[in-house]
Amino acid sequence: MQARVPQTDAAPASEVRYLGRTLRLDIRPSLFGEVQRHGDTLRVHAPLDADIASLIRAWLHVRATRLLAWRLARIARKLGRAPSRFALSNAQTQWGSCTRRGHVRLNWRLVQAPLTLIDYVAAHELAHLVHLDHSPRFWAQVADLCPEALARRAELRTMSVSLFQV
Repeated sequence: MQARVPQTDAAPASEVRYLGRTLRLDIRPSLFGEVQRHGDTLRVHAPLDADIASLIRAWLHVRATRLLAWRLARIARKLGRAPSRFALSNAQTQWGSCTRRGHVRLNWRLVQAPLTLIDYVAAHELAHLVHLDHSPRFWAQVADLCPEALARRAELRTMSVSLFQV
């Protein structure tokens, strides 16, 4: 998916997505790298030669660790089953996966999407704990866990390219 994103020599990004909201970047010179959110602003303190994009990805990754685990646990309670293991993924082409052993992985980039889309992906992967296929029974389970699942799936497909740009 990233290979399809046009690469340009344009100016660095001036904003980043977080939980469906657009945060304006405020980059300030500093001796040490640090990223802090202040309302709708993401303040990045960094040395002049720092890789700003890496600092932002690291900040998003830390947020994803807690947030995605929380959303997954919330939906797992509704299902009455929990994954045997949860981890973040850095996959380039998929949002999540579930193995036969019940290991669920969610892509850290999901932290950029609105909670409704995060919940859809979590519901999709957790439904695989019951049906390890994409049968009509599987989709009924997804719909039970996540009303409006088809609309959310379509919305995620629409915004996927922008979420993979980070």
